Amino acid sequence: MSNSSQTQKIMPKLLLRGIDSLYVSYYLDTVCCDIDWDQLAYLKEKAGNERKQRFGDITIGSERFALKPYGASPYTFVLSNRFFDVRLGENMHPSCHVQYKSEGLWKEGMENLTGRFETWCQSMNFHPLKPEVVSRADWAFDYQLPEVDFEPSDFISRATKKATWEEHNTVQTIQFGRGDIVIRVYDKIAEIEQQSDKAWFFELWGTQNNVWRIEFQVRTERLKRAGIRTLQNLKDLQGDLLYELATGHTSLRTPGSDSNKSRWPYHALWCDLRDQILTMPRTGLICEIDESKPIDWMRYQNVKSIYGHLKRLGVLRFAQNGNEPIPALERVLEELSHDLKRHHHPVQWQSDVEGKIKAFELGQ
Repeated sequence: MSNSSQTQKIMPKLLLRGIDSLYVSYYLDTVCCDIDWDQLAYLKEKAGNERKQRFGDITIGSERFALKPYGASPYTFVLSNRFFDVRLGENMHPSCHVQYKSEGLWKEGMENLTGRFETWCQSMNFHPLKPEVVSRADWAFDYQLPEVDFEPSDFISRATKKATWEEHNTVQTIQFGRGDIVIRVYDKIAEIEQQSDKAWFFELWGTQNNVWRIEFQVRTERLKRAGIRTLQNLKDLQGDLLYELATGHTSLRTPGSDSNKSRWPYHALWCDLRDQILTMPRTGLICEIDESKPIDWMRYQNVKSIYGHLKRLGVLRFAQNGNEPIPALERVLEELSHDLKRHHHPVQWQSDVEGKIKAFELGQ
């Protein structure tokens, strides 16, 4: 990060904003619904007994899911696809806990995605016994920063827990708080490349460079204090909550001569963030995405990895035949084709690839 005196040079550009992850508990009538709980338990056990299978492929009502061979305490069943994870219990209150995933929220929008879950409930004759409860919401504001001209010390925060993560002496993540409120400012490109593989963000942003995320993660108790219990409360009151967090809890400042940091002016990035929050609750995004572009990126990453292994094979061949010149790529590939035949079994190949295709389709 460069010296903060260069603040005036930075022109942050907002690329994306909205809810990136959402957790909601539902109180559904499990007695009169159309789920055969015994059959579901059997399929779960069957999935656990399959040697290489880590889930069962199951269609329930209007949705196709991966049925996991385990529960998630205190829930007995876990159903998962690309858009949401559903935890279910037959005699639980709440009987259902849903994580709306990032991909579904950005591609379909919160309104459509929660509506999709409600449609699934209707298809299974699930009736709500009481209003749903929002237990966690994560908001994201993604900015393209031509220059990262701030330091961790330029933030002021009420949080007692603070942390930074670096790579090669360069700050990648700055975090404030734990528990009910966590605010992060981090290099989203590095996070995608090193952890999440969410390459479809590149299409949403229109770039693969210099994107930093400001993230607000808020859990149950702080949501309740803001009057947010139901999804409708979330839509109506999110702007008020985020403005308080971005001004009263944590903010980024431009260093000045005043010894009191709270009197330092807001950094240009934080000024834009506040302006964006003031236009809420009209938030969220529905965007057409070229599905082939993330796949192209994943293919590139896999080929890059294979190329590294081919170099290693070249080293091993040279070590084995030291009197010969360093083997060319074409020679290594020729021998690799021969060596692969010792491992290749057509029936197993068909089965394994089909399983991986199924996993990919279900977001596993």
